[in-house]
Amino acid sequence: MRGLRGDCNANADLEISSAHPHFGEERELVGENGSGTIFFTNCSLLCVFCINYEISHLGQGRKYSVSELANMMLLLQRRGCHNINVVTPSHYVPHIVQALDVAAGQGLRLPVAYNTCGWEKPEILELLDGVVDVYLSDFKYMDSEAADKYSAGADCYPEVTQKALLEMHRQVGVAHADETGLINRGLMIRHLVMPENVARSDRVVRWVANNLPKDTYLNIMSQYTPMYKAFDYPEISRRITRSEYNNVLTIARSAGLTNIRQQMR
Repeated sequence: MRGLRGDCNANADLEISSAHPHFGEERELVGENGSGTIFFTNCSLLCVFCINYEISHLGQGRKYSVSELANMMLLLQRRGCHNINVVTPSHYVPHIVQALDVAAGQGLRLPVAYNTCGWEKPEILELLDGVVDVYLSDFKYMDSEAADKYSAGADCYPEVTQKALLEMHRQVGVAHADETGLINRGLMIRHLVMPENVARSDRVVRWVANNLPKDTYLNIMSQYTPMYKAFDYPEISRRITRSEYNNVLTIARSAGLTNIRQQMR
């Protein structure tokens, strides 16, 4: 029915929370002038610990037209941003592709970064082949029970995300920075280390090492902060320890991964 909202709480209307140069992304996307980040409202994964829960869970944002989205992209380009970074884009793929087509016809030349939770259908990703330049993808869990518990019943997350990452890599290959330090093409994977190894970080990094090139870009993140509904789950209601983080780093290096970004020292 028209207007009916899906599990991600989106309907056929394009809803956006904000668009601006963003300096909190990986340095290879931020550069000097920032990543041209567009935060789309709603989310299919709905993690209980989401730091952007006002956008993902509570629907902060408003309706925009495709032409308005195209204008946002062009404005970010004029402001000197190094890329167009679409955040939680999965449920708005048709709108985004249309807007990119309009914006390209009006002079948009920036690379497109697809900033996703990783829970993507390969058949949808195939439609983005030649459209997306950089895939910036989470690999949150290698444990179905944890995905089911902490992310909207997504017990198939590990299986779906593995297939998605393979398709992303097929399209854009390994991410390497150019002479300016920017990444304009390739797969960039993020993994957030969680307390008590609930996400099975050890299995995440080993899967990357065994199924993708050893120089695959992997950002092992230490900034887990309990937010929103995380306090309903005692095992994830705290920050991680230095030991928990360093253990994941050790496993990743032992697995032969050579392009690791680390945060906690």
